[in-house]
Amino acid sequence: MPSISILLPRWVRRHAERDYIDLSLGRVLPLCVLIAYGVIVGLVFNTGLDHPWDKVQHLVFFALLTLSIHAFFCCRLRLSAGAAMLMGIAGEGVQAMTPHHHASLLDIAANSVGVALVVAIVVLIRSETRAALADRTRDPVLEVDLPETAALPVQASSPSSPRSPSSSS
Repeated sequence: MPSISILLPRWVRRHAERDYIDLSLGRVLPLCVLIAYGVIVGLVFNTGLDHPWDKVQHLVFFALLTLSIHAFFCCRLRLSAGAAMLMGIAGEGVQAMTPHHHASLLDIAANSVGVALVVAIVVLIRSETRAALADRTRDPVLEVDLPETAALPVQASSPSSPRSPSSSS
């Protein structure tokens, strides 16, 4: 699959896992889903009124935002989560100062749950992947399940050995 690589500025490279932005489908798809979700939600719920699904929208949007930042910028998970959390808190701060909007601690909590959900899923996937790779790299000869009788240590029978089967009578 073709991809485009763009070199990052030096001050960003210190905090990123890679020195470039990879514009492959796996990196850009979460961002496209985030933009599509934002547009659809903006068109459907453009009144700005509270409704029962408001907290679910916050959760989904910030989960997608965290995943998009992490995938697109190839940065560490804690940086992605921190950036998404700061954006959520800053957004609520702007809403507190904007007329016809109101800030809510429940919105910040829903944002935090969305970020934490993505962090938990990414950590779980990474640990399962590491465990699968560790299982694959183990020596298959040593991992063979033997019957209990075959697992007993076998001693070589030599004439000089006092425990040879022929000398035990």
